[in-house]
Amino acid sequence: MLMSFGCHAVKEPVSKLNMSDATTANQLVSGFWWLEENSWRWTAREFVAALQPPAGAEYNGATVSLHLYIPDSQIESLGSMTLSATTEGRSLPPETFSKGGTYVYTRAIPKDVLATSILPVRFSFDKVLTPDKADGRELAAIVTSIELQTK
Repeated sequence: MLMSFGCHAVKEPVSKLNMSDATTANQLVSGFWWLEENSWRWTAREFVAALQPPAGAEYNGATVSLHLYIPDSQIESLGSMTLSATTEGRSLPPETFSKGGTYVYTRAIPKDVLATSILPVRFSFDKVLTPDKADGRELAAIVTSIELQTK
């Protein structure tokens, strides 16, 4: 099975994306940097993942969970950072992080947008570290996994 999301092809979509799993990297549509330490990726200000809704989600709704880490140095440089997300034109409530640490951003997804084979979720931070000459990447947060689960 091959599905197209814009100009991005998604083969055999899954509901859980571990950044370390090369077989699902094609579901990281945009805004993810290369895999580091075989377990995580930096994101840019905006990043998009395409997730397969799990069985029954169109009847019960679902939750999306983004597992992330914000280094203390990010907060020291930028101050509080706010993460927001949208899917299928629906805004999900934002969350503000005022100190570094490991977090799980979890939000409900309405069942009426889950009757699809692939659901794009767009995440966005209000602040990022701008690219420096040595690295060249815009850096927001470190992500280890993203998951869509039935309620």
